[in-house]
Amino acid sequence: MILKITTTHYPATDLGFLLHKHPDRFQTFDLSVGQVHVFYPEKSEEKTTVCMALDIDPIEMVRNIRKTAMRHLRLRIM
Repeated sequence: MILKITTTHYPATDLGFLLHKHPDRFQTFDLSVGQVHVFYPEKSEEKTTVCMALDIDPIEMVRNIRKTAMRHLRLRIM
């Protein structure tokens, strides 16, 4: 899944400041179900675009759902 946000509000580079991400770096963050990659394909004072690509591991996602469900059941039994 890719989320793309574009702004033309001057100065458009403030989008990086608002997201706390540096527009000149490609960044990757680990999630419980995969990774998210953040990058800026277009950056200028007039127009800035940020893309967040979510790379989901479906097997890990199912494992996390099962762990959460089992934890919930254990709490209900006690």
